[in-house]
Amino acid sequence: MDQGPRWQPLERVRGCVGDRVGSRGVVNPTPETTLSGPPLTGPVAPHLLSRLWYWAERQPDRPLLAIRDGSEVVTVSAARFRDRVRAIAAGLIARGVGPGDRIALLSRTSPAWVEADHGILAAAAVTVPIYDSSSSSQIERILIDSGSVMVVVETPEQRELVVAAMGDHHEPPPVLVIAEGGLDELAATGTDATADGAHATAGADAGADAGADADAGAGAGAAASHLDVVEQRLAELGPQDLATLIYSSGTTGESKGCELTHGNLCHNVRQTVEQAPELFGPGARTLVFLPLAHALGRIQVHTSIDQGVLTAFATGIPELPEELLLFRPTFIVAVPRIFEKVYDGARNRAIDAGRVGIFDRAMDVAVRWADARLGGRPPLGLRLQHLLFDRLVYRKLRAAFGGELGMAICGGAALSGQLARCFDGMGIAIAQGYGLTEAAPIVSGGPDPVPDHDSVGRPYPATDVAFAEDGEVLVRGPQVFRGYWNAPETTAQTLVDGWLRTGDLGAATERGDLVITGRKKELIVTAGGKNVVPGALEDRVRAHPLVDQCVVVGDGRPFVGALVFLDRDEVQRRIERRGTTGGPQAAEAAGLAAAGVTHRVSGEAGPGEDSLGEDAIEAELRAEIDTAVATANASVSRGEAIRAYRIVAGVLSISNGDLTPTQKLRRHNVGQRYAAEIQALYG
Repeated sequence: MDQGPRWQPLERVRGCVGDRVGSRGVVNPTPETTLSGPPLTGPVAPHLLSRLWYWAERQPDRPLLAIRDGSEVVTVSAARFRDRVRAIAAGLIARGVGPGDRIALLSRTSPAWVEADHGILAAAAVTVPIYDSSSSSQIERILIDSGSVMVVVETPEQRELVVAAMGDHHEPPPVLVIAEGGLDELAATGTDATADGAHATAGADAGADAGADADAGAGAGAAASHLDVVEQRLAELGPQDLATLIYSSGTTGESKGCELTHGNLCHNVRQTVEQAPELFGPGARTLVFLPLAHALGRIQVHTSIDQGVLTAFATGIPELPEELLLFRPTFIVAVPRIFEKVYDGARNRAIDAGRVGIFDRAMDVAVRWADARLGGRPPLGLRLQHLLFDRLVYRKLRAAFGGELGMAICGGAALSGQLARCFDGMGIAIAQGYGLTEAAPIVSGGPDPVPDHDSVGRPYPATDVAFAEDGEVLVRGPQVFRGYWNAPETTAQTLVDGWLRTGDLGAATERGDLVITGRKKELIVTAGGKNVVPGALEDRVRAHPLVDQCVVVGDGRPFVGALVFLDRDEVQRRIERRGTTGGPQAAEAAGLAAAGVTHRVSGEAGPGEDSLGEDAIEAELRAEIDTAVATANASVSRGEAIRAYRIVAGVLSISNGDLTPTQKLRRHNVGQRYAAEIQALYG
C-alpha cells in the first residue's frame, strides 16, 4: 500500500545548489534552486493585540472564546475579552511592569493562560511561557536567564515549585496564582488605580523601568487611569518590539530563549491565513489542546483571534474525546501522536467487537481512495467499496471528532504518510506542516487539493527554503526570529547570510514540496561509515500499537540497533483478550519477561538469545515487534537497517529527562541512562 517517499535524493539536491556556497558553508541560492512561497497580498497587523481590539470595536458581541461549563458551552464576546485583557494589563502597569519587562507564565492550556498572555502583551511586556511539566532546574534556568520580574502560575503547588527552584541563592520574583484569584486581583487593581498611584511591586528593575518610562500623561501628573496607559502603550507598540521569549526544548543541550517579535508572529498569522483561507470561513470553530508554551499552540490561538474564529480550550488530553463532541471543531491543530492514538483506539475497539477484519479492509480502501484521488476520479469499484465503508466505519470515526471536522493541521513531528492517507480517505484531511520555534513557528504546509502525504507541503507566503551543501534546510522570511536571548555567538551561528540554519535535513520533491528527512545533529555514522537518519526508522517502528517509544543507536558501532519501549496499556489489552487476569501488574510482568534480551533481526544466534519464548503472550509480543522492525527495515538499505533490538523494561518520560515537553527524544540523556542496554546490543 505504501508507495514510499517521492523526493529527490540528497545527492541531487546537493548537486543543484552546491556550486554556490557562501561564508561558513551557507548556500547562496539562486531563484532556480530555492523553494519560494507566493508573496503576501494582505495587510499584516502591527502587533498581536490589534485584531482583538478590532473585533471588540467592530463586532463587540462576536463570540471569540468558548469555555466548558459542565455539559454546556459558555462563550466570551470580543468586547468582554478585550476589556478583561485591558484590565489585566492595567493591573500589571499598576504593579510597576514596564515596556519590555519579562513575565513568566506557567500554566496548562486554558482560557486563563490566554487572558494572562494577552494582558502581558497589552502592557507592552514580554511573555515567557514555561511548560507545566518543566522540572525545577528548567524553571530556574528560564527565570534567571530571562530576568523575569514576575511569574504567573496556575496553582499554589506551582508557586511552591517556583520558590523551590530559585533556592537560597536567588530571590524569587513575585508570584501570582491564577487559582487564588490572581488575575481577578490584577484586573481590579488596574481598573481602580490611577497612573500617578502606581505600585512598583514587580521588582526593582520593573519599578525603575516604570519610573523612567513615566507613560507620558501619568508622568506629567495627570490623574490618568492605567487603562489609558494601556492604550498609549498599544499605540506605541510595533512589529519590532519583542513579544515573547520561548525557550526551545533543547534535545541536544541547554534550552535557549528564542526572541520572537510582534512582527514575527503577526507575519506568521497572516501567512497562515493566506496559505489556508478555507479554515477561517463563516462558522469556523477550533479546539486548542496543544501546550500554549509551544509556539504551534500559540499561533493557533493568535490566528484564530485574528480571524474571529470561535476558540475553545480542552480541559486536558483525557477529556479530549468528550470535548471534541461538545465543541464540534471545524479544524484542529495536533501532533502525530493524537492521530496515532485515535487510529489505535479504533482498531482495538474493532478487535474487541470481533470486527477487525472489516476495520482493516476499510482502512485499506481509505488509503487506496486517497491515492486514487491524486490521479483523478477513483474507479467505480473503489467508489462502491468506499461508499460501503463510509456507512460502516468512516462516519463513526468522523463523529468521534465532533462530526464537523474538515481539516486537521499536523506538526511538531513527522506523521506517517500511510496514516495521513488513511484519515484523508475517511474524510478527515490532514495537512502536514513544518516549522520550528525560531520561525514563529510555521515554514511550510497547509491544505492542498492534491496533497503529497509524504511531504510537509510548500513554503508559506513570503518564505524561501533552500538547502546547504550537506542537505540542511535553510529558511528565510519575515517570521524568522531575531536571535537567541543572551546568546550572541549562538545567534551568529544560526542566522548566517540572511538564512536560518534549522538543523534539519531535507530535500525537495519534483513539484516543489519540502520533505524533512531527519536532524543533522542526530545523524548516526556507523563504524563502517554508513550514514543513518534515526528518526524515520523510529517513527516506523513506533507506528506499531505495541510500541510506545523506539530509540535507534549505532554511532561508531558495527551496525544499527534499537531499544524498544512497550506501550503498557496495549500490552494489558493483549493480556485481557487472552483471558489472562492480573491487571496492570500482569502487563508489566509480561513486558519485563520480554525485556532484557537481544533479538537478532537477521536470525543468527547471539549473546543473550532468549529462553522465554514458550510463554504465549511473550512470544506474541516478540513476534509483533519483529514485524514492526521488519516493516521499518523495508524502507531503508541493508546497511541502514536495524540488525538487533532489545525490549527495555521502562518508560521514557519528561520527568526523567528522556523526552522534551513536546515528546522529542533527548538522545544524550537516554544514551547515558540506558548505556548498559545499548552495550548489550553489541556484546
